[in-house]
Amino acid sequence: MDKDNALGRCARATRMPGTWALLLLLVVASRLLAGQAPESNRLLVGYADIDITPPLGVPMPGYFQERKATGVLDTLLAKSLVLTKGEVTLAIIALDLIGLSDSIVADIRGEIQRQTGIAPERIFIHAIHTHTGAAVSHIKDRLAAQVTTAVKKAVEKRVDENRVTLGACNERSIAFIRRYLMEDGTVRTNPGRGNPRIVRPIGDIDPAVYAMSFETAKIVLVSYGLHPDCVSGDKYSADYPYHMTEAIRETLGPDWNVIFLNACCGNVNHINVKDKSQRSSYDESRKIGRTLAEAALAARDNSRDLVMDTIAARAGTVQCPARIVPKNLREWAERQIQENPAEASRRKFNEYTPSRIMKLTEAEGTTRPAEIIVFRIGDVAIVGLPGEVFVEVARDIKTHSLTDPTLVIGLTGGSMGYIPHPRGYQEGGYEATFGSARNSPETPILWCDTAARLIKELRN
Repeated sequence: MDKDNALGRCARATRMPGTWALLLLLVVASRLLAGQAPESNRLLVGYADIDITPPLGVPMPGYFQERKATGVLDTLLAKSLVLTKGEVTLAIIALDLIGLSDSIVADIRGEIQRQTGIAPERIFIHAIHTHTGAAVSHIKDRLAAQVTTAVKKAVEKRVDENRVTLGACNERSIAFIRRYLMEDGTVRTNPGRGNPRIVRPIGDIDPAVYAMSFETAKIVLVSYGLHPDCVSGDKYSADYPYHMTEAIRETLGPDWNVIFLNACCGNVNHINVKDKSQRSSYDESRKIGRTLAEAALAARDNSRDLVMDTIAARAGTVQCPARIVPKNLREWAERQIQENPAEASRRKFNEYTPSRIMKLTEAEGTTRPAEIIVFRIGDVAIVGLPGEVFVEVARDIKTHSLTDPTLVIGLTGGSMGYIPHPRGYQEGGYEATFGSARNSPETPILWCDTAARLIKELRN
């Protein structure tokens, strides 16, 4: 109830006769004294998901060789969390897919806006990056309608939320930096379990596990940074986030829902190079997911109440210059293509692929737009970046953020390839090759600056 309106009704009530005036005065006064939230201050929260698993036979991206789905280990979902406060509605969408182009994101946002009225800059669309999902190009024609259905259902299921909490803890046993300094001075990505030539990892993971709980609506938002590439094979799976979700629901109850946002993990995966016996499998994915669930529940037990005074969103566009290929490398790539075109087009891992180098030279002098999006949920900031971002870039954003905590999430609003930390471009390794990191080394700096500005605007 609006306080000014309520006082006005009190004033009018004094002009009403007898018992009715007294009764109205008592009702209005009791509601004011009880501190009942005005209508515009109510926080409404809803969740819904929808199955987006395509038919078998659809290609599965994520590896260098072609795979087509032969089965389903667990369903692929589009999950939607919707928050409304006053005239502002935010939608957070997590998709069990490897990534989305910015054009597909625009299509999804356009359909959501058309059917719900939610503004595009208030729609956070994130791909969890599972490597056992489906090629988005084969499902894009129905994806916008499916995601919109999930958002509409979440809107319909909103309830008055009375308590929102946030907790955090550290988990270091399941995630590892995947770039290593070798004895010859080079940096290699995934050099192999038990490789005796490894000197040490280049960098450190971010061990933070965040759990934001909406207690009335019975929803938990979990964030952690780890490549979902633990299953392998040719069967659909959401990877460890699926097992994490199931384990959390086993503890909290089947009426609870879980939505996962994968923090920046471009240089982080599950491979422990010191464990020669470790293998990618569904069992490995289950073990990792259940370990993460334990951490998320511990974070939830260690939570504090959030002051939900405001929800808001800001988005900014950064023009990212294409990466410049050195002249000597371009000449080398041209020679390789002339000598053996088939071999020059065969994609390699830690080494350069000549055809991809020449493809990048075509983009020199151009820029590509990147959307940086920031949500404010109470005193928490959630930043979305459109790429496979190194953990060090996220750490820089957190360092310069005026909001603590700040959650930095990759593959949101598009997919622009790998975004190493500036020094990572010169180190080498798979993520830094000219086929993987196609934007200039200033890109992560521009993204950090834009995120800091948007966070400041929301804080003020």
